[in-house]
Amino acid sequence: MKTEKIITHNGYAHFDEFLAISLILARHEDTHFFIERREPTQYELDDPGIWVIDIGERYEPALKNFDHHQDLNLPASFVLITEYLELKEALSCFPWWSFKDNIDRRGGYKMAKELGVDSLDPLTSPVENFFIDLFAENPISMYQQMRFFGKNLIGAGYRLKEQIAFWENCEQLLIKNKKIIIGYTDDTDGSVQFCETMSDPPVVRVNYDGRGEGWSLSTLLDADGVDFSRLQGHNQIKFAHKNGFIAKTKNRIPLNEVLSLVEKAII
Repeated sequence: MKTEKIITHNGYAHFDEFLAISLILARHEDTHFFIERREPTQYELDDPGIWVIDIGERYEPALKNFDHHQDLNLPASFVLITEYLELKEALSCFPWWSFKDNIDRRGGYKMAKELGVDSLDPLTSPVENFFIDLFAENPISMYQQMRFFGKNLIGAGYRLKEQIAFWENCEQLLIKNKKIIIGYTDDTDGSVQFCETMSDPPVVRVNYDGRGEGWSLSTLLDADGVDFSRLQGHNQIKFAHKNGFIAKTKNRIPLNEVLSLVEKAII
């Protein structure tokens, strides 16, 4: 097995270099990496066989230097790494992608101000912090978990991209001037991401119920003018949420009957 070295900064660890290194490990299963958290030497910065991540003030892919702090126009290091590993097209479809990039480059205060909230602290994940702290304390203790995390994320990215393409090709129709999208699947992943790309997106999603034998009817993107709680008590309805955003049928009834229920829910 080949061996290579990865150098990243010491002190507090962050999602940025944690993800970047996880993806490197995932993409190079035939290589064992020695991960060191310290300042790189000039020799190491000039050595194309050594990865320098999120430190060094140099962005030189040919030399495997991936820092962004020297240039405000550069994205976070994990974005630079995904570009180098040719993974950006698959991974950038994740809903957290731009947020994680911006918070690393611009800081929590500016991001909170832009979002109109006092603080981003409530969004902090204790699980994420736990694993990043373990990495900061001893990178080798997280080595296999990081490789598995990277592989899992890459697989999920390609799958999400496929799901977005699936929903792009689903049937859409109008009921009372409300656009409906119909997916013959119980997998709703990618449907919201697809709708967010549209200037006039569907407001209702109809798909198979993933927890039963019927259909699931739900609103998309907090759409107004649709209230599925109006279906409560209908003989074909198993469940209708009191907040009105979702209802489920007891059985896989014909689609025309499902659309009739959707029509009844439109205010």
